[in-house]
Parts: sequence; C-alpha cells; structure tokens
Amino acid sequence: MDMSKNFGILGFPWDGGASLGRPGARYAPNAIRESAKWLQNRITDNQIYDVENRKLIDLKDLQIIDYGDIDIVAYSTDLTFQNAEAKVSKILEDGSFPFILGGDHSISYPGIKALHDHSKGKVGIIQFDAHLDLVDDSPIQGRFSQSSQMRRALELPHISPENIVQIGVRSYNYPWYAEYLENQGIVQMTAREVHHMKAKEVIEKTLEACKDVDVIYLTFDIDVLDPAFAPGSGANEPGGLTPVQCFEILDGLYEHIHAMDIAEVNPLYDHQDITVSIGAKLLFDCLTKR
Repeated sequence: MDMSKNFGILGFPWDGGASLGRPGARYAPNAIRESAKWLQNRITDNQIYDVENRKLIDLKDLQIIDYGDIDIVAYSTDLTFQNAEAKVSKILEDGSFPFILGGDHSISYPGIKALHDHSKGKVGIIQFDAHLDLVDDSPIQGRFSQSSQMRRALELPHISPENIVQIGVRSYNYPWYAEYLENQGIVQMTAREVHHMKAKEVIEKTLEACKDVDVIYLTFDIDVLDPAFAPGSGANEPGGLTPVQCFEILDGLYEHIHAMDIAEVNPLYDHQDITVSIGAKLLFDCLTKR
C-alpha cells in the first residue's frame, strides 16, 4: 500500500466502551479540533515552520480532509462499530491516511479491522499505552470494551502477536496476564524500560518487530503519558512517559504507518486543555512528518 498524500481526519465521539475507566472521551474529537486551530493559524501560503526540526514544511501537495464524525448509534456498539469501519474504509478507498480522533480505546478495533480488510498482507500494530488491553471477555466489560481492542485485533487472520508492539505499559494487572504474555510473543517495552532507552533504540526495536508486515496501524492512548502531563485521560497510572519522549519516538515512526488513532483524551478531567493540546500536537506532527 502506497503512502497517501491526503490526510483524512475522522472523529469517533464514543465512550460506550469505558466500562471501567472514566467516561467523557466522547467530547475529545471536537476539543482536539478546536485546539488544533492554534497550530492551524500558523499555516501561511500552504507552509508551516517546524521549529524543533528547523524545517520549513510545504503542505501544498497535502490535502487535509475532515470527514466529520462517525454516525453514533448510542444503543448499539455493533452498529456504531459497523458505521466506523465503513467510514474508515471509505477514507482508505479515497486514498487518504485515516487519523481517528477518539473516543475511548475501544474505538481502535473498527479502525484496525478496516485497515486489515483493505490490505492484502500482514498488519502490524504499534500501541502506546499504559494498559495491555488484551481482556477477552468479562461480565462487566463484555467483548468490545476499552480493555479488549487488542484481543479482538489478534483474532483477525493477518495479525500476529509478534507484530504487535506495546510501548509504555506499566503498573499492575490481572494475574492471568503472566502466562498469556509468556505464550503470545507480543513485543513490549515497559515505561520503565523506555525511560532507560534512547528514542532511537525504541524506534529500531519497534520497526524490527514490524519489518515483515505490509501495513502498520498506530494507536496512541493518551494515558501512556504520566498523569502529570496528561490529567485528562480515562485512567491515571503513575510512572508514565513524557511528551518529549513520545514526540521523539513518534517522529521516527510516522513515515512507516498507514493509519493512526488517538484514544482516551477526556476533556471532562482535563485542566486548562493541557491534554487536549497534546492531542492537537500529535495530529499536526503526523500530518507534517508523513
């Protein structure tokens, strides 16, 4: 699949999968769009200057298309996800790069499935996250919650655990994970490990795991960041990454990916739009560095 020259923004205002985490991520797509105007204002004559990379970026060949929001069916996860998958598929068919603004982390599965079904080869997944999101099913959360999208992705025929990279995972989790992870072969770099690694090392290890895939989906759960930097998230897990770490690692990955989402930005728990502004920065970083 060729890298698209069009950049498609899609809102997914859904937090019906926030069964354990805090709801409120449905308000993130519009909040991130509004925050992005602060950066959009700097575009002049289809150019913008990247201060940190000392680079003038010409956007004249890049068409930025806002595809609006997913049609939400509040009473049905199935119908909402069907609508989402169809919309992401249309963006791919249009030759655009899908950049999805969630939404709780359950929103990743329709995007992953759309990319999976649109491509003919193997699919890799890069997941920035505090959590593992590999829960199969539970009486409280069901099968399509914010804790299950990676488990559902592994059920797709062209996705293998050795092509999944989880970056920034940390804290504590259910005891069954010990045996499950040992048997699966998912590539993990915990937050503590990333703190002791250079960005280049993280990038190289990530791309090594995805070297044999045809397309890559990147999902960025905002809670990969330490709560000190991102208070507006679905859950607080101390010991996370810094924005600078994530920005630098992502800079080395953008040119290799074919779809991306941001999940779990929660304006209801944010402070002075700190977290929302990070989402807007990620949006601009992706569209200028691909």
